[in-house]
Amino acid sequence: MTAKELIDNTRLANTITPDLIGYFAFKPVLQDDKICDDENLPFRTEVVEGLLPNFSLKDHQLIRKLFTEELKCELAIGRHDNLYQLCYYLYSLGDLEDVFLIYDAKFNSKNMDTGTVLDWEMLYISHPVDEVIQFVEHKIADHPELKQKWPKILETLNELKKSDYVTDFEDYSKFIKGYFFGHDNGEIADEQTEYKVITHPIAEKKRKQTFWQWLLRGLKIS
Repeated sequence: MTAKELIDNTRLANTITPDLIGYFAFKPVLQDDKICDDENLPFRTEVVEGLLPNFSLKDHQLIRKLFTEELKCELAIGRHDNLYQLCYYLYSLGDLEDVFLIYDAKFNSKNMDTGTVLDWEMLYISHPVDEVIQFVEHKIADHPELKQKWPKILETLNELKKSDYVTDFEDYSKFIKGYFFGHDNGEIADEQTEYKVITHPIAEKKRKQTFWQWLLRGLKIS
């Protein structure tokens, strides 16, 4: 089965059957009794890339399943090839339930680079941050066990609200759309929205993050 066929099949069936999940599920490769790779990572990457041109809410279940398997891979071997892009999909679809998934990806990953690269702004889930905070408060009030699983999520969201380090969700949405459609230097030219930003502050932030990642690696090596 090709990546396109898998995407088409999930759209037609409107569900993700176990046999379809098997094509992209985290599949450990063992070497000396240790997990060293994921056999299905290349195909999962094809599926993730195949969704980019026209993903929508009809792909939501598939994107969540892809995210789950990608996070398993990250936690097992530190590979997170598709995690950022899947977070973008979840962010764009705007289902507030997914704030917990993105929080896990950023703050509960194994590889330090994963949390560094993932933007705080992803936690907006395409909503004003006050709406996200209100949603999480109500969710935890109805399900107190969530407080044990994510004890600092509200604290993090309130820090996001107060911080000058981030922009509002509308500004970020325009930036991140451009980033994933080829404008990774922060220069966005969208003919449909007539929106253009040069040397965008979020792009500058990502460049600084890359520098600090490089510096931290250097300190570890030395």
